[in-house]
Amino acid sequence: MRATEGQQGQQREIQLELRTMAHAALVGFPNVGKSSLLRAISKARPAVAAYPFTTLNPHVGIVEYRDHTQVAVADIPGLIPGAHLNRGLGLSFLRHIERCRVLLYVLDMSSPEPWEQFQQLCFELDQYRPLFSQRPHAIVANKMDLPESRANLEALRERISQTVIPVSALTRGNTGELILHLREMYDSYPQAETLP
Repeated sequence: MRATEGQQGQQREIQLELRTMAHAALVGFPNVGKSSLLRAISKARPAVAAYPFTTLNPHVGIVEYRDHTQVAVADIPGLIPGAHLNRGLGLSFLRHIERCRVLLYVLDMSSPEPWEQFQQLCFELDQYRPLFSQRPHAIVANKMDLPESRANLEALRERISQTVIPVSALTRGNTGELILHLREMYDSYPQAETLP
C-alpha cells in the first residue's frame, strides 16, 4: 500500500445567479394585471392583489397548444420609472426579461394615457440595453372590461403602430387571440437566432 502526502486545499466563495428562462415576458408597471393575465392564459397561480408589488419574484406559466407545443411565459415584477437605475429592484427584474425572446407589453387601459406607459417601458428597457425594446413584441391592452378603456383603445391605436391585442384578464375576454398571436410570434423567430 502506498500513500501520498496531502496538500493544502482551496476555499472560495462563488455567487451564482439564476435568471428565469421563458419564451415570452409580461412587461409592465405594477398593478396592470400581469399576474391575472398569466392566470388567464396558463395554469400558473401567482398571487393577485390590489396593491403594488404583489409579485416580487418572476412566475412562469406554460401555455399549451393542441399540437403539444408549450410556450413558457414569465410574469415579471412591475417596473417603475428609473428601473434602469435600479429603482424598485429594477436591474434584477430587467435581467429576467433579458432571457426572453418575445416581449408582451401589458398596459392598463383604464389609466388616463396608457400609451405613455408603453413609451416609458421602452425607454427603461433601452436604457438598460440598447435596442432591447425592439425584440419581437406586441402590446396587450388589458382591463378592457372597464368603461373608460374603450375610448383609450382607439386613442392608443392612433398613436402606436405596433400590434395591439385588447383583453380582459379578469373576465378572460379575448385571451384566445393573445394565445394565438403569441404562438405566431414564437414560430416566427427561430430559437437559434441571436437576441439583440
